[in-house]
Amino acid sequence: MTQLLVFREHLQKFYQKNAFFLNPLCRFFIGFIIFFSINRLIGYHPVLNHRYIEAILALTSILMSGEVLLFFSAVFIVVHIFYVSNLLAVAVALLFAVLYFAYLKFVPEHAYLIMAFPIAFSLNLVCALPVLLGLLTGPVFVLPIICGVSVYYLLRTITSVLSTSTDASINLYQTVMQQFIENEEMYLFILVFSLVSLVVYLLRTRRWDFSFEISILTGGAANVIAILLLNYYFNSNINILLFLLGSVLSLGLVWGLYFFRMPLNYAGVENLQFEDDEYYYYVRAVPKMNIAVPRKSVKRFNAKRSNDVSKTKQKEEQGADHENVM
Repeated sequence: MTQLLVFREHLQKFYQKNAFFLNPLCRFFIGFIIFFSINRLIGYHPVLNHRYIEAILALTSILMSGEVLLFFSAVFIVVHIFYVSNLLAVAVALLFAVLYFAYLKFVPEHAYLIMAFPIAFSLNLVCALPVLLGLLTGPVFVLPIICGVSVYYLLRTITSVLSTSTDASINLYQTVMQQFIENEEMYLFILVFSLVSLVVYLLRTRRWDFSFEISILTGGAANVIAILLLNYYFNSNINILLFLLGSVLSLGLVWGLYFFRMPLNYAGVENLQFEDDEYYYYVRAVPKMNIAVPRKSVKRFNAKRSNDVSKTKQKEEQGADHENVM
């Protein structure tokens, strides 16, 4: 644990020292993952479905906020769908517009959370999101869960219908909307993720030692069991080995974020009581884990100067001896 804390301190200092370069680099990787995932889900347009296009768009995302990046991601999705069906693209654009003006315009910080769900589904890391939302937010986590899961299943329904249907545009639009609205799996995933986030939120707010660690493990286990049950019920035929590996990686990422954000030292818990004119307070103080990073001290020696100093000391000693003799 000590080595991890030392590594954490070194990493934080490295980030603080190089934040000017690391922040744009992180935005680039986030943008690249977003556009790569979109091309992986619905890469219909032959011009846009290339890695260099994803890299160019990721470079432009360095200058974008989360809200603006979500807007360009929605435009990227609509252009892909427009290549296949004009009417369906217009309908999807209207749905995205409603999502923006009814929700994200008032809570722009949830833009990254909504984008995270389609990405996590495509990368098999979806188990991390409900646990992470329960750790970092309150009951408001229901809104990004509903929107994020709905966006993913809308894109999944579009790809499913377009790969099997040969109907005209109007029939294609009706088929997509009907299958999307009647998708029981989507509603069950929203319910499961909301319940898992609620369990994590309730556990991590308890006055227990290691409440955060308990909430992460409990939420991760509940999420895995629920998804396996849904897979059995809907006969989705997912790769169990890859799913379990992705789940372990997801929980590892969540624990890593928690560790670098707020590791707690439960051995130093203090329960305090004090009062003022109106209230009597019971406070439980849990210190954060901090460690002093050892610094290397380098001493420089000058051979010439050390010889001069030693000669001076010898002369002073000889003079002192001479005075004693006198």
